[in-house]
Amino acid sequence: MSDDDPFADLGETLEDEPDDEPQDTDDTSESGGDEETPSQDPVERRNPMTDSAFSYEAAKQRPFYAREATIEDFDSWLKYELERELNQRGYQNIVVREMTDALLRTVVEEDLVDEVAERFEQARESASSESVE
Repeated sequence: MSDDDPFADLGETLEDEPDDEPQDTDDTSESGGDEETPSQDPVERRNPMTDSAFSYEAAKQRPFYAREATIEDFDSWLKYELERELNQRGYQNIVVREMTDALLRTVVEEDLVDEVAERFEQARESASSESVE
């Protein structure tokens, strides 16, 4: 990325290191010693408990602009609530891009337009009442 891009180093701060590790370690122990499976199945089998849903290269990085307090709350929720829940469900190597992708899909698929619009309205009304005082 270019030096002109203020978000060029954002990927480094999102702690995606687990994806940099090779994911094809010790396949024979997980397959129960069945050595014919890899030759029969040309697609590498992925373990949903340890392998990420998609690679870093498949992700598109976008800037989001929000108030600092909102970002801090979101980061805390992501790390201490969602990541903890996923760990309790047995998932490993959890990366930010997967959690963010799941969150964005949830907003779209669950049709949260009304809820988001209400939060938008609340923020506008709050800002309006603060400026009057």
